[in-house]
Amino acid sequence: MAKQVEVRLPQTSEEVQESLIVFWHRSEGDWINQGEVLVEVQTEKAVFEIEAPVTGRLARILIPRGDVAAVGDVLAVMETAEKLPADSRRETAATRTALEKDDEQTRAEQRSVRASPRVRRLAKELEVDITALIGTGPGGRITEQDVRKAATSSRSTPGETAITPLSPVRKTIAKRMMESLKQSAQVTITAWADVTRLSDRRGEIAPAIGFTTWILRATVLALGEHPYMNATWEEKGIRTFSSVNLGIAVDTEEGLLVPVIPGAERLNLRQLDETVRHLTEKARNQKLAEEDQKGSTFTVSNLGPYGIQFFTPILNPPEAALLGMGEIDSRLILEGAQPVQQKRLPLSLTFDHRIVDGAPAARFLQTLVHLLAKPERLL
Repeated sequence: MAKQVEVRLPQTSEEVQESLIVFWHRSEGDWINQGEVLVEVQTEKAVFEIEAPVTGRLARILIPRGDVAAVGDVLAVMETAEKLPADSRRETAATRTALEKDDEQTRAEQRSVRASPRVRRLAKELEVDITALIGTGPGGRITEQDVRKAATSSRSTPGETAITPLSPVRKTIAKRMMESLKQSAQVTITAWADVTRLSDRRGEIAPAIGFTTWILRATVLALGEHPYMNATWEEKGIRTFSSVNLGIAVDTEEGLLVPVIPGAERLNLRQLDETVRHLTEKARNQKLAEEDQKGSTFTVSNLGPYGIQFFTPILNPPEAALLGMGEIDSRLILEGAQPVQQKRLPLSLTFDHRIVDGAPAARFLQTLVHLLAKPERLL
């Protein structure tokens, strides 16, 4: 006799309490083997696959694609079977083909409207016609900001105000930033790094390596000389780490994400560059797994592409420090009696004064500046 089994939304992490249903891989009535992917769900940080808990028939889908479910909600109900009926393989294959065609049709319809599932959900909540928007993201992709701007414009007249609902990503960022400021004694110090030689030589030494990677490499090496900066605060004391798990702040259309490079000190310049590019691409395509964003011991944030020089980064708790990079500028200086052009990088270091005092933090920043002035040491 068939037994009914509920498929519930699991707890993917301690912070996540709800997920968006992205795609059902089976329709009601389909047969599926235990362990095959049944449905994809998306949190504010990553996409997860939920597998069929038993072999059997998908009797009912309770939460359709595009809706939001809370942890523990019943997504679907399955009816068990010891093995799939002989003719179910043809049915399953046919259904899968139909789903693929339907998904291809959906993608074809959406080619002119490039937006992530979360942005589409936000547009639905704010009653914004997403097909009427012009995206400002990469490749014309519609961003969360585009949707919110359209919602504000449609609801506001001169003299009126509008309230835009907070997205799950915005709520998470707000919560973590407030916790960071409340639970640590943050101080920011700044310094210019002379990157004239690095700018001139990097094309000769390793032309394919992005400029940011050189700075990340210098940061990892500096942390090796100043391990007290590669630390976290705990009630029992200060925990230092022998390995650098480097967090890279990435601006995406969904909000700020921080993928992590574990054991960054073990990677050479080329390997580090490949890893950074890979994780950045995953972050911007909403493909980061939960494991990709855990365990950072030091974080780097770059606002240089936005024309910013110095700023005051907020710590990624419970880390001891966070390095902010600004836009490189040029100036004329005198070497003897001759004017020469110098390229300099603004660096902003925020640190937790409970863990590190000002002088040790300054020494770390000084080491970083010296490393950047001699690119050969970064190989």
